[in-house]
Amino acid sequence: MTEKEIKDKAEQIVEALTALSLGKEPNMLSGEVFKKLANHPNFNQIKSVYIAYLQQFDGNIDTPEDIKRMFDSRLEIVGLFDVI
Repeated sequence: MTEKEIKDKAEQIVEALTALSLGKEPNMLSGEVFKKLANHPNFNQIKSVYIAYLQQFDGNIDTPEDIKRMFDSRLEIVGLFDVI
């Protein structure tokens, strides 16, 4: 998987997580990630990785360490989602 593919997939997962947390429910027109996430066996782990990232996030991505932390979180979220 390329860096762009990881970025795109992680964004889909985070957007689906956000939508679920706002009470939205998937329908037949929803994307595959949104349809699968709530019942995913790693849902709680995915949620925990995102929470951990947000707890360290200060609103800016200015340093190489910030970029690495963001990419590592994306990679972990995608890895957890794709392990079925």
